[in-house]
Amino acid sequence: MIEKINNVTGVGGVGALKQKRGSGWDTEEFSVAADDLEVSPFAREMANISAELNRIPDVREDLVSDLRKRVAEGTYEPDLNALASRLIWAGINKTEL
Repeated sequence: MIEKINNVTGVGGVGALKQKRGSGWDTEEFSVAADDLEVSPFAREMANISAELNRIPDVREDLVSDLRKRVAEGTYEPDLNALASRLIWAGINKTEL
């Protein structure tokens, strides 16, 4: 459905197929206008953002290893108020954390 909205995908119009009149199918000549591709500024920005996001690792190993170490040592103390707030927010909005 989103592709029906103009300029969201950043793809411009494609050249039309033009048919020259002739006496029959065998004698008809076809020419194709040159195809153009226009990339909108929005599409360029989305491509840049996507490239930046691909550089970020899915798992931040430094944070995970630090948390594992603190849990193993028994020094990890989570903020229970923040946790409760996020659980309530997720329940109200019916989303996952």
